[in-house]
Amino acid sequence: MAAPCVTIVSADTLLAAALSTLLCEKGVFDVSAAKSFEDVTAGNPDRPSAVVYDLSGAGPLDPGPIAAFTAGERKASVIVLTTSESFDVVPALLDAGVRGIVGRDADADEFVTAVTEVAGGRIFVSRGMMDLLVAHVARCPVNRAAAHLQDAESLAPRERDIVRLLSTGMTNREIAAALHVSEGTVKTHLGRVMVKWSVRDRLQVVLRAIGRLHVTAADPGDGAECSEGPR
Repeated sequence: MAAPCVTIVSADTLLAAALSTLLCEKGVFDVSAAKSFEDVTAGNPDRPSAVVYDLSGAGPLDPGPIAAFTAGERKASVIVLTTSESFDVVPALLDAGVRGIVGRDADADEFVTAVTEVAGGRIFVSRGMMDLLVAHVARCPVNRAAAHLQDAESLAPRERDIVRLLSTGMTNREIAAALHVSEGTVKTHLGRVMVKWSVRDRLQVVLRAIGRLHVTAADPGDGAECSEGPR
């Protein structure tokens, strides 16, 4: 089986070289480098299995180029490297079609795991970003968040119940027991939610639900309230 093709997209030549060396040392990736998405497939008829995109030097987040690339004819799974310490970037990146989000402070093993997972068709969110998610949930409890999933979200009442319980970390079996339905029924409803929200998996359902809310108070200890965020 051919090695997965991975392209590093970064304006930082030294960073691109370091990441390429790291992946090549594993002996399971065919690695190349590019300065932009436009350069990824220039002169290369084969699309890569994954593209690692360095957002750290790209200025304010603009998901447009990422969305255009992931939706193009030669689309590939994209992993972003970001220095952002805000959870707010996560929903925007997922909406743009990103499959992996990794902080630039990630260690070598985490970075290689991210590339391996995404190149294999799975989604990966680094520990640092998951910590931001946990902090966000702690400040904006998901049982209150679920109340903001209005009819505009096009979810049926049972689908909203499942999203609420899923966002607390429950498995399908636990959700089924809590709602007194079969596990198959939970899977069916969750599948409908994924279709309605155009997301690929359980993690994206949770991030999409929580990402539609924002915390209005700066101090998480002073009774911060949740409100529906921008769409």
